[in-house]
Amino acid sequence: MVPALFYEFAVPDDKELDSFDSGEQEVDDYFINREWFKGGRASPPTYVFRTEDGGQVVGYAAVSFCNVIPPNSQSMVKAKYLTIFVCGVNKQFQGKRNPRSPQENFAASIFAILEDFAAKKASCEGLKLWVRTSNSRAIRFYEKFGFFQDTSGPVQEAKEGSPHLTMWKPLGS
Repeated sequence: MVPALFYEFAVPDDKELDSFDSGEQEVDDYFINREWFKGGRASPPTYVFRTEDGGQVVGYAAVSFCNVIPPNSQSMVKAKYLTIFVCGVNKQFQGKRNPRSPQENFAASIFAILEDFAAKKASCEGLKLWVRTSNSRAIRFYEKFGFFQDTSGPVQEAKEGSPHLTMWKPLGS
């Protein structure tokens, strides 16, 4: 089976980072400024997604497995979730169908890969992310992909701009 996208760990000397443009300044700044690569190591691990090995950059995602209290939990028992700290898709690929996986667009291909990461991790229960409440396009995409808004909170207050909403996707949904 041909993978929907080629992916690998992002490296700080990736020249394509300098021109990354998702249309969301906060996301672009995170990747362009290499905020994920401090102190000589990637934290959180950050991936670059390409059309093929050595091909055009479709996007980047900074992710890590974290033990968190799931939404609407009646107990304080933590569960493992793949936390997506930052994800961005280059403008030129937004809304476009992925020819390697014609039933989905490029953003869906990235998230299918991330969901596969979660599914392959022992005892992982799902995915978690934050999104600006003002980013209605991203919220609609996440909901279409099976994420739900955590109505019990928390909505993280931001230093600048609109607050962040927490969204979850249990595996198998």
